[in-house]
Amino acid sequence: MQNMRHSRTHLVSVRNYNSPTLPIRLTALDDIDTDEAGPIVQPVVLPTYSGPAPPKSWRPSYEVSDSNSVEWRKRALSIAASHLGNFVTTPRVPSLALLCLQMILSSSTNTSEFRQDIVPYIPPHLRRDVIRYCAIHAPLPNWKLYALLDHGNADGEMLVMGPVASLRDHSFIREGTLDEEAETPPEVIIRRPQHDWETEDNTEMPLTSLLLVSTRLPTSTMLSFPSTITRMALVNLSNSISLHQLPKTCPLLVVLDLSYNSWLKNPGKEEHQSLVKIAWSRWSHLEVLGLRDCNIPDALLNRINEGRWDDVMIIRE
Repeated sequence: MQNMRHSRTHLVSVRNYNSPTLPIRLTALDDIDTDEAGPIVQPVVLPTYSGPAPPKSWRPSYEVSDSNSVEWRKRALSIAASHLGNFVTTPRVPSLALLCLQMILSSSTNTSEFRQDIVPYIPPHLRRDVIRYCAIHAPLPNWKLYALLDHGNADGEMLVMGPVASLRDHSFIREGTLDEEAETPPEVIIRRPQHDWETEDNTEMPLTSLLLVSTRLPTSTMLSFPSTITRMALVNLSNSISLHQLPKTCPLLVVLDLSYNSWLKNPGKEEHQSLVKIAWSRWSHLEVLGLRDCNIPDALLNRINEGRWDDVMIIRE
């Protein structure tokens, strides 16, 4: 028909310079595994008022109901993140390194290959950055998360974002090298070669930051926390914990966030007794305490700063 009408429209090349040139889903860190895909989260519609808003105590609480949203995960990590480079304020387009790691994570389906052939070539600081980014935008499942936590942490940090991922019960229990060799017959003991100063430093970093959100924390696991932790977030835990045992386990805490825990919003008898038993003086380095959406009596809050030269900053909502 175009030849009969002597039309030249088929020779015109129409080009749209505003169309995207990057591959589809390049900036989305979604996990493409169909068996691990979570339910679609519907947005929470906040109520509007024709007049002045009612008191906060009369309004429904949305802190936990939207815990599967990106905004809530940012809010949950905001206190700890503000002392870790403020990583929740990520740019709209991730860095090239994160984009490349996203493609690798999306295409990885085999645990052993991912752990053996890919993870050893990712520097610790990049593993930390991709775990942070995914924790906000698309939380990683356990097998990918713990593969990236090569030595139990990524550049001194462990971040577990539930409910997609969960904290393993024996995450912090490690047997000593001497004990392992003592139980091994002398003829099968394998001596590791000594690395000189020219080889790459593969020394395990001590855990200094522990961020647990929307997961379960058994008491036995809490008691095995390493004492090197200085920044800790225990946010929206599914079970109550014995808080009075934390100062002895982690005496060097500088930042502690206990926000959005339902057992601190309406503490029972056991939780109240645990709060009373906390020896706040043991946390001599404590600077910031997060208690958002927690109902802690003023009498207990006043004990936090007793005998301190500098008051602890208590963040509440």
